[in-house]
Amino acid sequence: MSEGSLMLEECQTSLTEKDLDRVELQLGYRLPAPVRAHYLRFNGGYLPEEQMERQRIAFGGFNPIRYGTLPAEQLYRDLLESFPELAGWFPFAYDQGGNCFLIDLDEKRSLGSIRVWLMDGEELAEVTDSFDEFITILSQV
Repeated sequence: MSEGSLMLEECQTSLTEKDLDRVELQLGYRLPAPVRAHYLRFNGGYLPEEQMERQRIAFGGFNPIRYGTLPAEQLYRDLLESFPELAGWFPFAYDQGGNCFLIDLDEKRSLGSIRVWLMDGEELAEVTDSFDEFITILSQV
């Protein structure tokens, strides 16, 4: 995974493997290995301002798990209440317009692919084929 040059600010409390196992039980899906590795290194957070200005995508930040005002697992439950068709799409990040970046956790679909949930249009738009590719885009400056 190409996270070597990725730096995030204002991350939440660090997670353990046990924390991630617990979240997977709540979700009913396993997180892909690159996502688990990312959350063990960074729990939420956003890019430094100088990197944000040079992004190709309107990235806002990563949603933390277990901690913060709206942990990703709570956001997932909230999304499912309004949009049950998003089952298996985990909201790991957000953009600058309040839309959610989702990763597909369902093996029967496009496991690991990244989409953005456009709230206004209630539609999924393709972003990348994998979490690693998403991180590579964010790491480029």
